[in-house]
Amino acid sequence: MPADPQKRQVHVWSWNLDSELPRGGEAEAVLSEEERARRQRFVSAELRRRFSAAHVGLRLALGRHLGLDPRGLSFDENEFGKPELKGNWRGDFNLSHSGDRAVLAISDEDEVGIDLERMRPIEHLDLAKRYFHRNEVSAIAAPRDVEAQRRAFFLIWTLKEAVVKAIGCGLSIPLDSFEVSIAASRPTMALAPEGRAGIWWLQSTTVEDYCLSLAVPGVADVGLIHRTF
Repeated sequence: MPADPQKRQVHVWSWNLDSELPRGGEAEAVLSEEERARRQRFVSAELRRRFSAAHVGLRLALGRHLGLDPRGLSFDENEFGKPELKGNWRGDFNLSHSGDRAVLAISDEDEVGIDLERMRPIEHLDLAKRYFHRNEVSAIAAPRDVEAQRRAFFLIWTLKEAVVKAIGCGLSIPLDSFEVSIAASRPTMALAPEGRAGIWWLQSTTVEDYCLSLAVPGVADVGLIHRTF
């Protein structure tokens, strides 16, 4: 079903990092010198290949969205390291990848954050107690089932990461200084980051063993447009 044209819209691209995106010489033609240099810092061939696939996909998606040559896109970073597209476009984008998957959120109007994590066994309660708001820790610890606890942890973790990425200030915002709630069918912002918008549109979902979350500040509703390579 197409997105409601009256809503603010976010385009969400997704792709597999092991898919048939341009590789080899084709990828080299799309990536910048800086991206190629960053790729070489990864120690394994698999990580280098997946970095290329993530950033080639980013360029292809942004190029299609804006009607521009992906090879000509030029990026800058704010003081906290959030990438920004140089030029006259006033929208926002955010890339996340984990395991063999990548996702990209694009908005022509609003700040946007997206986070993808592969769910896996970790010390979820210890991590939550160290970094999360006390009410979030209680929500994670509430289920008796360990798998349910782990799912709650990843839902909250990706939501908080998406919020921080939307703001673009990195971990200068302590994760325990704001609270997201997963008590309802749709997540909500229970306590907004200090000095930031009180209204947030949040969405979180799990697919297979991945958790994906989106965050858009200052709006109550968003129409999603899903695209894949």
